[in-house]
Amino acid sequence: MAISKMTRRRGREPKIMVADPLLTVLLAKDSGHYCAKCPELDLVTELPTADAALEDLIEAIRDYAKEYLRDRDRYATSPNRAHHVPYIEAIAACKTDWELRTLIEIKHGLVHV
Repeated sequence: MAISKMTRRRGREPKIMVADPLLTVLLAKDSGHYCAKCPELDLVTELPTADAALEDLIEAIRDYAKEYLRDRDRYATSPNRAHHVPYIEAIAACKTDWELRTLIEIKHGLVHV
């Protein structure tokens, strides 16, 4: 990896900071389609390409967080949704798609039925 002249002059090397992932996306292929699942939020999508499935799931994560916050009282007291609060707050704090992607760890696999 090349280091810029400015960085070398300062005597410091660039560092890439990576936070621990908060969400998991399981991306799996099944007979020509790709399934993307976020088990923490119980969201799933299936599309013809891996990229499309991943992008669709990221959009679903963002949309779900907005919906959750709009009706927080109902979701926060629901037995199967109450535990989503820390995830929703972290997602809502993301100002860009890149920030949201830094919360996600993608795992690849195959669907077995």
